[in-house]
Amino acid sequence: MSKERIVKHKIFIVDIEKEQDFIDSYIEKGYKLKYVNNNTFKYIFEKCDDEFIPKIRIDYRTFKKKDEYTEYISMYEDAGWKQIKGSKNSGIHYFEQITPDTTDDLFSDKQSYSELYKRMFAYSISCLSFYAIMIFILHNQFNTTIFTNPKNLFFTPGLWDATGIKFAAGFMFELPFVILRNVAPFLLFLSSILFIACAFKCKKKEKEYNTML
Repeated sequence: MSKERIVKHKIFIVDIEKEQDFIDSYIEKGYKLKYVNNNTFKYIFEKCDDEFIPKIRIDYRTFKKKDEYTEYISMYEDAGWKQIKGSKNSGIHYFEQITPDTTDDLFSDKQSYSELYKRMFAYSISCLSFYAIMIFILHNQFNTTIFTNPKNLFFTPGLWDATGIKFAAGFMFELPFVILRNVAPFLLFLSSILFIACAFKCKKKEKEYNTML
């Protein structure tokens, strides 16, 4: 007989504590975290009859060298935490308790959270810088007007002279085609907005924890 499973989709924008509280809420109900997909924001929990259901803790780090990553994983295993999700370049890492006696001292102090959000801020800024360079290249090489004169992206004659329902109908009809024709700069623009929001939130969270030290 298969065990009961719960599938949830939840978006946490750089808020590690809220994500951990979300996972803990199901652990307290007798469910074990079985799967996480950060790209689709998918969490799968399975009903667990065992007396010990391991806690989950989250960390954020990236590594340039494989031996640094291996040492990082070994350090957490020595402290009683086994990685269940993450890789050298993934950034976010999920760990579960190996035994009931494992403490979460590696995750619970204010200094750890401050440094975690500091790392996430640095990553957000690096991604934002990359997207800014790509937008500059697209703008100059392909003469895109998405940021300087977006009206020119629409080819419907007389669209901007129309009013009311006629304008709304024409605009909504052509908008999907505008997005398809300019999907690269649109995605870069939306990604840039996302990382700006992430950077601001990370810096805010870092300052909050620094004031608690």
